[in-house]
Amino acid sequence: MKRIAVGFAISVVVLATVVTAGALRAPNTTALDLGSFLVLALTLVVLVWYAYDTNSIARVTRDRWIREGVLTTTYSMELIGKKGDVGRTLVRIHNPSTLVVRAKVNFNFRVYGESVDSKTLYDGKELWLVFPQQTSQGWFEIETLLQQKGKSVASMMAECGPANREQQLTARLELEFSDELGGIRKLPPRSHYFDFARWAWIPRLAAGDDA
Repeated sequence: MKRIAVGFAISVVVLATVVTAGALRAPNTTALDLGSFLVLALTLVVLVWYAYDTNSIARVTRDRWIREGVLTTTYSMELIGKKGDVGRTLVRIHNPSTLVVRAKVNFNFRVYGESVDSKTLYDGKELWLVFPQQTSQGWFEIETLLQQKGKSVASMMAECGPANREQQLTARLELEFSDELGGIRKLPPRSHYFDFARWAWIPRLAAGDDA
C-alpha cells in the first residue's frame, strides 16, 4: 500500500513538472492557469498521502484490537467444597478486551486412560460466549465423570497411591479463542491430573506431558 501511494505521488509530481515546463514555454499560458494547475496537483498528492495514513492507522488499530482480543483471553480452574465431596470444579474464561470472544473448551477427560464424556461446554461441542471485559463461568463434577467407569470419589481416594495418582483422573485441556474481528488463537494442549490425596487439580509443567 505504501509503495502504491509513493509511486502515485511521484507520478503526479513528475507529471506536474512536465506540464509546468511545457506551460512556461507556451506564450498563451497565464500565471493564474499555471497556479491553479499546481494547486490541484499538490492537493491530489496530499489527498493520496492522507488516504494512506488513514488506512495505516485503521490497520494498526484493527491489529491492536485483534491482539487484545484473543491474546489476552485466559482461563482458570477452582475446586470448591470439602475434600471427599462430589468435587465440583469451576471453570472460568476471562476476557479483559473490548471485543466479544468465543472459546472452544475441550478437556478430554480420562479415567485410568479411558475416555469419559462431559457436558458439551467441556468437550468442544459448544462455544463459550464471553462478553467484553467479563468472565464466563461454568462447572463440572468429578463424581459424575467417575461414575461413567463405575468409580466414585470415595473409591478413588482409597485406591490413590504414588504409583497411580497421576493416572486416575486426567484432562488434556485444549483451548481455542476467536473474536468478532476474525482473530484466532489456539493454545498448546495442557495436561492436568487430579490428585485425590491432595484434593487438587495439578497441571503438568513440561511441554511434552500428555494426559
